[in-house]
Amino acid sequence: MFEYQSAYKRNASGLHGKTFWYTVLTFILVYVAMFAVAVLLMLPAAFFDSAWVLLWIFPMFFVILLISIFIIYPVSIGVLRYFASAYRQKDYKFKDVFITFRKGNYSKVVKLSLLMLLIYFIFSFVYGFLVQFFLMAINAPLIAIGEGVSGGTGHISNGEVGLVILLFLLTVLVIVVSYIPYILMGIYMFLAFMTYIDQPMIPTLDKFRIAWDVMFKAGGGLIRLIVSNFLLLLLPTILYVLMFAGIAITAVAAGDGQNLGYMMIILVTLATLITIALFCYVMYYMTGSLTAYYFECRDELDRRYSENPQEPVRDDNSYDRFEEAPQYEGDDGLRPL
Repeated sequence: MFEYQSAYKRNASGLHGKTFWYTVLTFILVYVAMFAVAVLLMLPAAFFDSAWVLLWIFPMFFVILLISIFIIYPVSIGVLRYFASAYRQKDYKFKDVFITFRKGNYSKVVKLSLLMLLIYFIFSFVYGFLVQFFLMAINAPLIAIGEGVSGGTGHISNGEVGLVILLFLLTVLVIVVSYIPYILMGIYMFLAFMTYIDQPMIPTLDKFRIAWDVMFKAGGGLIRLIVSNFLLLLLPTILYVLMFAGIAITAVAAGDGQNLGYMMIILVTLATLITIALFCYVMYYMTGSLTAYYFECRDELDRRYSENPQEPVRDDNSYDRFEEAPQYEGDDGLRPL
């Protein structure tokens, strides 16, 4: 079940601590910088009337969006380089997180990020509309039931109760299932960015094609990847619920003691820190599992191509390779960057 987490743990052996703490340090710097930018952007609002403050919100969000596209995304891809390098046992330094800002790399990162955002917004708009349409169609009978109750006896029959329960369960099912395409989209975006890290100089459209082939044509365990990461994500959630339930029980049992307030502050702080630490640990291996999925599937596609280098694209999962993709020996590092 956890094959890709295990594969990352095995292949990145000896570099886990370095990768984890470089990642944590990078995101701390990013959050501090974003907080400073947000404070600077909010300072002019102190001199505006309430109506002008509302108008100032729009340029604020626009500036933050630009910073995300032109700074945060490239830095995030630099963080993914840590994971890719660790998986391939290729040494790296902290400053490598900024390698995407070099001439020749930066424009490709920005173009890839903009296309990804455009695809995501279009997908979200169209898919969100379809989900809302289905939810409205499912819940349409509830309107009829409500009108019948208000204009009739004020009571609903047993059949109507059963229908309401069925519609409620169906609505919950649709809402839960509706997240699956977003999960698949997130994985696809990750694989496209990982393709950039692997081969940054190939055309952008080829990066999208490779990501698609890696995700759906290499025969990888995509469902196992999703389910295993979902189970991992449950760990900090369950721990969070258990710890705060224990704190609540402790507070009730302790009564109104003089030191109860101090004890609650200490316990809540400890529980929060433990949950954050476990969440970071889980996110590290979730990212590592996606990295392992990319390289295992990509290597499988390369193996197929090396066996049948002249084969054209087919619908039977054979791999359409790209002319500029180089052959490499031993899989002992990232493909030429």
